[in-house]
Amino acid sequence: MSYNRQANQDYNIVVDVDDDEPTLEFQDFATNPNAQSGRLNTSSAPPVSAPPPYQAAAPADGNSGSHSIWHVEYWAQYFNVDSQDVVQRAYLAVVPKDSFLDVYNTNPDLWGTFWIPTSVIFFMFVTASLSQNIAEALAGAKREYDFTMLSFATFTIYVYILTVGSFVYASTKYFGSQPGLMECFSVYGYGMAVWIPISVLCVLPFDWFRWAMVGVGFVSSGFFIMRSVNQI
Repeated sequence: MSYNRQANQDYNIVVDVDDDEPTLEFQDFATNPNAQSGRLNTSSAPPVSAPPPYQAAAPADGNSGSHSIWHVEYWAQYFNVDSQDVVQRAYLAVVPKDSFLDVYNTNPDLWGTFWIPTSVIFFMFVTASLSQNIAEALAGAKREYDFTMLSFATFTIYVYILTVGSFVYASTKYFGSQPGLMECFSVYGYGMAVWIPISVLCVLPFDWFRWAMVGVGFVSSGFFIMRSVNQI
């Protein structure tokens, strides 16, 4: 098919249309449900699911962050405290105006549990030796150091904390509570903080005053331990 149209006097426009070539087809988008909103036809394509949420990659060695008691990392978490934390907890053991366990459980530690009894042993030995030296100097006797007292105090205090703490843990566990073994040890370890100032005061050469200080120590330490054990 040929069309010959004369646009003006200078040139003609000739358009040749081949009837054998496919003609253009126009699609009515108003009646085609697959073409609504200008979207492509995806009826034959499989549905695409949303990507999964992000998940942190697991460590290569499969470690979940927990450590065995035979690893240093397990014990390191109980020494993650500073001097201010230990002093605050020792103060609550001597002056229990607030709950010791509420403060302790925010960051459990064994630092004070070990060093407070060790300090008590040191102060008791030094102050007892000093008091004995003063008495012997006033009496004109020869001064001698008794290191067996140091060994006895070390054995007694550490065995006391470990034995009684384990017994309280087993007893409360048997009656349905869920205590922590380190928590029980810490109660009895920090409970000895009151004996540090008392051992210093017992240097004074007055027997009645010394016995009075020993009684105050037993009452203060016992009250703290009973209050803390009841909260476990």
